[in-house]
Amino acid sequence: AEHSFGVLQTSVLMVKARVLPVALLVLAVLVAVWLPGRPNFAFIGTTGNSTEVSIDDAEEEQAWGPLNWFHNEVIIASHKTYPVLLAIGFCGYGNVMLRKECGDKPYPNWLFGYPICFMAYTYAGATASDIMFVPGSLRAMSSNMVFYTFTVWYIAIQSSETIYRFCLRKHVLIFLTTWWLCDATRASLCFLERSVSPPWVATQKAVISRGVWQCFIWCAAGPMFRILDRVIRGEPLPKLEALQPQSFNVFKFPLVCMFWNMMFYMVYLWKFTDCQLFSGEESSKTMVECGVEHPELYAACTYIPCFLHIGRAYYALYFGSGKAVFGDAFCMGACASRS
Repeated sequence: AEHSFGVLQTSVLMVKARVLPVALLVLAVLVAVWLPGRPNFAFIGTTGNSTEVSIDDAEEEQAWGPLNWFHNEVIIASHKTYPVLLAIGFCGYGNVMLRKECGDKPYPNWLFGYPICFMAYTYAGATASDIMFVPGSLRAMSSNMVFYTFTVWYIAIQSSETIYRFCLRKHVLIFLTTWWLCDATRASLCFLERSVSPPWVATQKAVISRGVWQCFIWCAAGPMFRILDRVIRGEPLPKLEALQPQSFNVFKFPLVCMFWNMMFYMVYLWKFTDCQLFSGEESSKTMVECGVEHPELYAACTYIPCFLHIGRAYYALYFGSGKAVFGDAFCMGACASRS
């Protein structure tokens, strides 16, 4: 009996040791978000101008249910603000990817690792886009919410083997990559709108070439920056055809899907709305204004890549090679024993 009790006690301690770091991570993220300023509960982590919400409106929003809340107060609202709910998953996946690229080990140098993880593994598209199209400081580096969320994840993934291994569980990883893709996709549409019709230049007309370049820069920046990181660490470089095969298959390759999703969004607003985009007319609307007027298109172009990714990931898990879809860094199921 004493032996059984000892085994039970040991098992309980092991469970606590595994669960505690994850619980501390969640608590730290919540504290980091709420300390700078307690936003309205209906939408956490707004970066734009907030509006007063009456008690009746709040009760009505609560009655909508979680799916309607997510659609309206997170996805649709993310057209004008940056919800911390999406930033948590986005920063989490970027930090997990950095450690995986380092052979499951912490980055060799914290002084280089922190900014490299931010610019090459997490906010690569945003960084490259702001360098190319936005005057002034980088917007991703100007948000306290992003700073707090990213820092908590960086410390947690670099210092806790338990949290890192938990994120690599096959179903958790699929959920985390879908979470990341949701934020990356909606951000790609927002950055596309602002690059085509820069809101900081009132008299500048919409230009289609900026939109096309934005699609290339957004999709290519991450892999290119990560190759530079491998050069810095002295790692062998992957072949380009392995990094991104020559293909137009939107169902198989997420970067190809994101590129054509951005192109579709721009062309639809141009050809199938009354915004007169790229017409040069005085009555024409900017792409930002046009996008805001078509929130369901914005939402559809955010959801569809996520649903494709879920189907692609589970197909690879159960019927394919077992490799995750964002490069060859992650393995699940069939190839987990070979990683």
